[in-house]
Amino acid sequence: MQILGKAITLAGLETGMALVGILFGLGVCLALIAPAPSVRPGRKGALVPSGPTLGKIAYAAPFGIWIENCGQVAWVNEYCQKMFTDLQGRFKGIDAFEKLTSKTHSDAEEIYRLKTAQMDGPETFSIQSQKDGTGTIFYAHDATVLTETENELKRFIQTLTATFAHLPIGIAVFDRERDLTLFNPALSSLLGLAPDWLARRPSMRAFLDRLRNNGSIPEPRDFTTLRQEFAALESGAFTGKYEVDWALPSGAIYRVTGRPHPRGGAALLFEDISRSAAMETEYRAEIRQLYAALESLSDAVAIFNQAGELTYANDAFDELWSCTLSTAVAPPTVMDVSRLFQKNCLPTPVWGEFRNFIHDLSERSQWQAEILHISGTKLTMTVSPIADGRVFCEFKRTATLTDPAKLADSA
Repeated sequence: MQILGKAITLAGLETGMALVGILFGLGVCLALIAPAPSVRPGRKGALVPSGPTLGKIAYAAPFGIWIENCGQVAWVNEYCQKMFTDLQGRFKGIDAFEKLTSKTHSDAEEIYRLKTAQMDGPETFSIQSQKDGTGTIFYAHDATVLTETENELKRFIQTLTATFAHLPIGIAVFDRERDLTLFNPALSSLLGLAPDWLARRPSMRAFLDRLRNNGSIPEPRDFTTLRQEFAALESGAFTGKYEVDWALPSGAIYRVTGRPHPRGGAALLFEDISRSAAMETEYRAEIRQLYAALESLSDAVAIFNQAGELTYANDAFDELWSCTLSTAVAPPTVMDVSRLFQKNCLPTPVWGEFRNFIHDLSERSQWQAEILHISGTKLTMTVSPIADGRVFCEFKRTATLTDPAKLADSA
């Protein structure tokens, strides 16, 4: 420190202290790498290095440094003289720049544009300032790459927004602080949220509170339950485990899906499934009506799917074949069912043809066969292909042979 102080004294104590403040305010590490410096004797035998002074280092810095005192430029380095002077060779300090951005937080950089840009120099700069006594030290770094990156990011977001604008699914993207950063028009129309309110980047909690006030969220029995659902939505969306259907008081049904977003954020997807849910409900009602109609038949009926599994059998089927296949947990295969037929009927080659027909996926047509039950009942079996590769099988009683001799003759 004694050697550094004597070097500063050579350039003037006041200017030297200002330059020390400049170097400490750069926020970077400066190292002077050179062979063993030559020395010269100082006062009282002290050794003083003969290398470059701090003033020379700051003056030759590859970015702009200047000092302003009471609004007047008191000192500038060589970079400022080359890049920031106007046509008359003057430099107005911070007044020579136009601010383009403002700080969003304490560590953010402020971007300025040089009002009188040089032909072969950059136009945008990141400028930081630091108080030093009664003056202010300014540092200006080339921000061309930073500006281009931000512009590219803005163009990318605009592209995403234009893409999402045509999607019928509402999209809400929240950052790691859980503030809304991106949304599409479908989100506003589906949930009844004003676009200008969404543009203010509300938090996820404020977003959900607004949904509740608009009636766009299922109304629970009490407020505690609502808060618990909000907490589940918030935590679930950020772990990728949230997916639920919301039945709204208006009758609409929204499928809400939470998906994790890079760097700690999350995306919420709102899909209106009211129409598909209504169609599914109608389809299930029709299936129930169909099964109810089949149950009312006195004839035994069964349906096999494309994989050869028994998917439906009515009560008359169970009664005819002395089984409980209509209530079986695991669907039996056509092989299991054909064995049941063979066990309860007189021998016939029909069952092999029946199995081949079930597994045959080519073009098929309806066919019939006469079989004889061991109880003496004569049955007409009708096998018909239906939609989706399924097969409908019906057994109709046609006659009853009570005479054992006739049954033996039939066998």
